[in-house]
Amino acid sequence: MTEAPVYLPRTTYRLFALGGAVVALLFLREILNEFSLSVLFYLLASVGFTVIYVRWALMRLALTADGVTVRAPLQDTLHIQFRQMITCDEAGRFAPGLSLVYWPITADGIVETDVPRTIFLPAVARQEKLLAALQDGIPD
Repeated sequence: MTEAPVYLPRTTYRLFALGGAVVALLFLREILNEFSLSVLFYLLASVGFTVIYVRWALMRLALTADGVTVRAPLQDTLHIQFRQMITCDEAGRFAPGLSLVYWPITADGIVETDVPRTIFLPAVARQEKLLAALQDGIPD
């Protein structure tokens, strides 16, 4: 049995996370030297930036026979079947990731076609291959 191919986020997410952590530490040092509300604001913003990019850097996408599995820290594993998918396209400017629009599925396994959901997947290595596989699997 072959294992599902796993797609890892590009290195730029780790670099951005590292840069955000360095900036946060610099603002923390400033706060410890002399408290200022403006520095506190930038400290919180840089911590938020770091958390977002750490989460993106740790995401894992696995292409299975019937869809894609998304594993992200602090989030339940999400499996989206091809039958749920509406569209999948590249989105973004600097590091274009994948925008996947899909129908949610109930606990009974029934696809709800009332309100579609969107998930933005990070840019990954071999993204063209993943995008082609997802678009090929989308039902007509």
